[in-house]
Amino acid sequence: MVQQEPENDLANVMHEFEDLSSFWKRYNKVSLDKLSLDQARVQLTQENQQLRTLLKQYLDGISVSDEILSHNNPLFIVNNRSNLPLRIHVDPRQRHQVKTVVEAAHIVHNTI
Repeated sequence: MVQQEPENDLANVMHEFEDLSSFWKRYNKVSLDKLSLDQARVQLTQENQQLRTLLKQYLDGISVSDEILSHNNPLFIVNNRSNLPLRIHVDPRQRHQVKTVVEAAHIVHNTI
């Protein structure tokens, strides 16, 4: 491909800076990559904070101290009792506990 000589001053100046076009392409690509990495860093920082919170909750749940015991802890059970309040609705009209009975014929029929 044969290049023609520029005819006016502006064309001369543009022709001189034609070699910088590859630089600006690389510069723009690096700028976009940096922006993408910054956004990923923000997302990873937020995820890290959430994971740290979950880890602290787990470690608080498995450790035993006065501070931990003063709060409700679902993992702390002594004598088959937890310190969590029970949220079971009990009908006051019901005097005895209802027991579920499954007939042996039903079990044999459904398991064999």
